Amino acid sequence: MIKNLGLFGTEKLARLRKVILHTSERSLTMVNPENFQQYLFNSVPDIPQFLSEHQRYADLLRAHGVEVLQLQDYVRKNSELINSLPNLPYLNDTCLITSHGAILSKMCPGSRAGEETVVGEALENLGIPLYHAFTGSDQFEGCLAVSPEILFIADTERHDRKTIEGFFSQALRLFPQIIYAEIPQERRYMHPDMIFGRISESLALAYLPAFLKTYLITEKQRIEINLKEILARRGMEIIEISDQEQQLWGCSFVSLEENIFIHYDIALNLRTQNELSRRGVEIIPFHPEALLAGGGSLRCLTLRVWRG
Repeated sequence: MIKNLGLFGTEKLARLRKVILHTSERSLTMVNPENFQQYLFNSVPDIPQFLSEHQRYADLLRAHGVEVLQLQDYVRKNSELINSLPNLPYLNDTCLITSHGAILSKMCPGSRAGEETVVGEALENLGIPLYHAFTGSDQFEGCLAVSPEILFIADTERHDRKTIEGFFSQALRLFPQIIYAEIPQERRYMHPDMIFGRISESLALAYLPAFLKTYLITEKQRIEINLKEILARRGMEIIEISDQEQQLWGCSFVSLEENIFIHYDIALNLRTQNELSRRGVEIIPFHPEALLAGGGSLRCLTLRVWRG
C-alpha cells in the first residue's frame, strides 16, 4: 500500500523509483494466427520467450534501483478479467499517474476494453487516488507530461476528439498549459509516446512530420504553434528522429532519470545515438525479439508510479 501521497507522481522527470508491470501466460494464449491483428499484435507471440524477455526487463529495472510491482498482486475483484486481456501488459496506455492523482484512460471498444477496470482497482488498492477517470462513451488512451507545467495530448486513432475537448478543462487544473496535436489517424501513431519523448527538462526526441497541426492551450487561449519553436523558447531542444526510427518506437523509451533511459537497441540509428551522446545522454540498451510481437515499446509495458 502506498500511504504517503507524496510517493506517487511522474510529471517531474526525477529518478524512477516505482513501476507496475504485468504479463499473463493465460491471456497470451488467446492470441493465434486468426486473431492476432484483432488483438493489435504484429504477430503471434512466442509465449515462453515473451515471458522470458519481460522478466529480463523487470530484472533490468531492479538492477537500476527501481521497485517493480506486479499488477496481479493488487487486483482481487477483477482477477479473472486479467486473464482475458492479452494487451494488458501494455500498461502505459491505461494511465498517467501525477502527484495529484491518476488520469485513468477509457480504452477503445474491442480487445482493450476493460483494461481500465483492472488498473483502476489496482490503483485503489495501492492507495493512489483518481484525479480523472474517463467514463461512458469516452475514448481516450493516454497522454504524457512534457514537464510539470505542460501536458501533451494527441488526437490519435485511439482517441475521440469530443472526449479530448471535454477533458481540457480538467487537465488545465493540473497543468497550466496543454500542447495538443492533430496527427495522422494511423496505427503507427496510435499513442502520443510514438511521436514525442522527453529526455530531460532541456531535451526531447520527436517525429515532427506527425504533427499536422499543433496548438498551445491555456485557460485564456488556444493558438496554433510550431512545436520545435515553442519548446525552444522554454529551453527544450528537440532532436528529430527519422521515419524508420519512428516505426521502431524511437520516441518511446523508459527514463530512469534525466539523460538516462532504457531503450530497444534497434530503435535509434547511429546518427541519433551520437547526437544524444554529445549531449551527455546515456542509453541503456535492451534487445527485444518476442516482445516485438505485441507491437509496443518498453515504455508501453511500463506504468510508472513514482519518481523522486
